[in-house]
Amino acid sequence: MIQSYLRRLPWGWLLLTTLLLMSAAFYNGFPLVTSDSGAYIYSGMSLTVPADRPLTYGLFLRVFSLKHSLWGPVLVQSLLLAYVLWRSVQVFVPRLRSHAARFALLAAVVWASGIAWFSGQLMPDVFTPIGVLALALLVWGQPLALAERVVLGGLLLLASLMHSSNLLTYTLLLGVVAAGGWVVGAVRRWMPWRRLAAAAALVAAAWVALPGLHAAFGGGFTVSSGSHVFLMGKLVETGVLDRFLADNCADGQYRLCAFRDKLPNNAIDFIWSGNSPLAQTGGWDANRAEYRSIIGRVLLSPRYYPVLLEEAAQGTARQLTHVAHGDGLTPFLDNTNPFWKIQESFPFELKEYTNSQQNRGALQFEDLTSRSYLVLGLSALLLLGVLTTAYLRHALPAGLLGWALTLVAAVVLNAFTTANLANVLDRLQTRVAWVSVLAAAALLVEVWPRIRPRVPLPAVPAEAEAVS
Repeated sequence: MIQSYLRRLPWGWLLLTTLLLMSAAFYNGFPLVTSDSGAYIYSGMSLTVPADRPLTYGLFLRVFSLKHSLWGPVLVQSLLLAYVLWRSVQVFVPRLRSHAARFALLAAVVWASGIAWFSGQLMPDVFTPIGVLALALLVWGQPLALAERVVLGGLLLLASLMHSSNLLTYTLLLGVVAAGGWVVGAVRRWMPWRRLAAAAALVAAAWVALPGLHAAFGGGFTVSSGSHVFLMGKLVETGVLDRFLADNCADGQYRLCAFRDKLPNNAIDFIWSGNSPLAQTGGWDANRAEYRSIIGRVLLSPRYYPVLLEEAAQGTARQLTHVAHGDGLTPFLDNTNPFWKIQESFPFELKEYTNSQQNRGALQFEDLTSRSYLVLGLSALLLLGVLTTAYLRHALPAGLLGWALTLVAAVVLNAFTTANLANVLDRLQTRVAWVSVLAAAALLVEVWPRIRPRVPLPAVPAEAEAVS
């Protein structure tokens, strides 16, 4: 069944799109890396569950590199992204009937958004939009063959396992889609409840599968053994911890009370600095019980809710505007974790890695970032215009409208999740913000016949009418 379906795919165009998505890595001369890439390589090659991230992407690197070349994972993840992009355009932009026209649209989106700089990275960030597009296809795409639903379901499950933020984002996204279906009475008539339930079942399964995967490799039955540290970092950054300690340090029951006047200003310094209160009190494991106690008390205390809600809203808004390219793509040479792990596990690629554009400091992102901000702004205006204009909105197929709204919601929810459980970083939002450009491009193609300027026919002279 699945083999027959796969044989019918337009593989030539898919491979061409894949190469387009690998173009940034080709230009760089080696797959791009961030400071976290070494940790993923190490976890996969040593089969060790990290404290601060899932093991899944490390296993992905191990399997598809064949323990020989890191180009393999980049090829596979670019192919997976090419597949969901291609099927999204085929299903939701029926006005484009030729493969060449579909490829032209995708090429324009890739050029405008810079997504190739993520599909070419040795990072799980590319799986966030893969999961969003797979989820949107599962819910809104029809008719889809059973084999395709199996493939898309597998991609959604895989993307959910790649990063804990994906799990929460997809869960919230399904909740928002379902809530929207109930709130807007007119929507109920065409809400695909069964398909929505199937997607929800897959994401729910991931909440069990990820802890199970970690338990199988000796990391304990948990999504993340370091979640208490990241949540505490957010309490530090938002100032909530200062308020809590001021209220609860009279009896000195918490070790953090000794650091009330020495707390860092941001979560990154609290988590990673060698002089932070976390490091000085024994590290991640030693503080697990205390941090969980504080986090639990904060979440159960209504007095902290106003500041938590205010900071959540501010963080989400800030994250939505942080879409600059190149975040974290600095040189990583001697005495850096990516260098050490590539040297250790892929020694024959070390020269290629060392000579890359990234490690020569030759990558420039100013023009791409400017273009990206412009395109995202225009896309937002176009989406707003189409979705708020009744005669255009009503002209759209229900599935296309639901799909576009789902992509927009995913962008906002990704900002909410990453800003409030991790950090406000350009990389974390830019990885998925571009799906709004895809949504805007699809709507523009479909409504263009209704909005394009029409050239009036020349008037026919009265004499000519009389003669005729």
